[in-house]
Amino acid sequence: MVRRRLASKPLAEVRETMRSTFPCPDRTIRVPVAGAAGRVTAGPVYSPLTVPATDIAARDGFAVMSSETLGAGSKTRVPLRNPHRVNTGNAIPPGCDAVVMIEDVIGRDGAWSTGKAVLPGEWIHPAGTEIRQGELILPAGHPIRPCDIGALLTYGITGVDVRDVKVGLIPTGSELVPAGGRPGPGQAIESNTAVAAALLGEAGAACTRYGIVRDDPRPLRQAIRRGIRENDLLLVSAGSSAGTRDFTAAVIGDLGEVLVHGIAMKPGEPAIIGRIDGKPVVGLPGYPIAALTAVRELALPLLAAWGFCPRPAERLRARLAGTVAAEPGYDEFVLLAVSRAGDRYIATPLPRGARTQMAAVRASAYLHVPAGTGSIRDGTEVEVLLTGPRWMIRESVESREPASGCRIREREAASPLKDGS
Repeated sequence: MVRRRLASKPLAEVRETMRSTFPCPDRTIRVPVAGAAGRVTAGPVYSPLTVPATDIAARDGFAVMSSETLGAGSKTRVPLRNPHRVNTGNAIPPGCDAVVMIEDVIGRDGAWSTGKAVLPGEWIHPAGTEIRQGELILPAGHPIRPCDIGALLTYGITGVDVRDVKVGLIPTGSELVPAGGRPGPGQAIESNTAVAAALLGEAGAACTRYGIVRDDPRPLRQAIRRGIRENDLLLVSAGSSAGTRDFTAAVIGDLGEVLVHGIAMKPGEPAIIGRIDGKPVVGLPGYPIAALTAVRELALPLLAAWGFCPRPAERLRARLAGTVAAEPGYDEFVLLAVSRAGDRYIATPLPRGARTQMAAVRASAYLHVPAGTGSIRDGTEVEVLLTGPRWMIRESVESREPASGCRIREREAASPLKDGS
């Protein structure tokens, strides 16, 4: 096999190529409502029930005909001739059109009276106040939230049709051992596909992780054929570069077509975009942070274009505590440790080095430096994207008094949370 490397293409161009080349898979499945959180509705969902089905009491008290209470006041009590005891949510008996609250009634069985008049419909929820049969509950393309589950069940729905996409993940590398194993010299535990499955699963994809494939084009070809047959999108982890054991691009080319090999983004430049049987194949770099970046910046936008809903990253403004060096021709994604100084935020760029996974653990945000921007100087205020909830950002004691460039100690900002905070 002859291996060839295409020139790196701009990230925006690659994303547009993926959107225009790969149409959304037209498949839905029916899932139980109780387990549908995070899935996306395939079509509009209408109520089969009217809720409440009849007028119900909005307060504990007595259901009455409102005309019986005319003349009641602070100095005049009016006897209730035919009251019906009701609790909140009880159906209103026929012939009654209002509820007198229990605190406005005195007396005993057979001799109740009130000092407060009520109007027709007072303290009553009319039939259909919640929803009427045939009314829309959720539109098509709606990400189902926990509160939506409660409404669907309340309105008589136990199953819902949702969009379905199957994503296959193939780890490659003769040096890899499965999770739970103990790596020997030169070996590593496979984790890239687990991270990718977690990210894609949050967007509503059904992910299948396959077994590790050694660095050999024959078993890799078999694995990719199976992955394409069983999925709508296939991710192949590692083997995307130009080393002597990198076969992913060549195998994709043999089975289909390599559309892109090399993307002008860092990390993640060696990523591959291919097409086999009309389906997308993404070759991920082997370095964990480069693989994570490729999944986030390539696979997740494709799912979004297909109508799925990746979890949006929260954004905030922060001042850089250190210069970010970036090549003008690349989209760069720089990991940051963010700390809080009063009502301001300070972002310290983490060392890039060998791009170990601990850099991702220590990071609380990342900075997207668009192509053409170049380096960004220390002290510049930038918009960062958080990798977790904002409440996890700790306040830095040393950063309360900003020095030149708002510097803080890197080890303070970059350290993981301590003492359970």
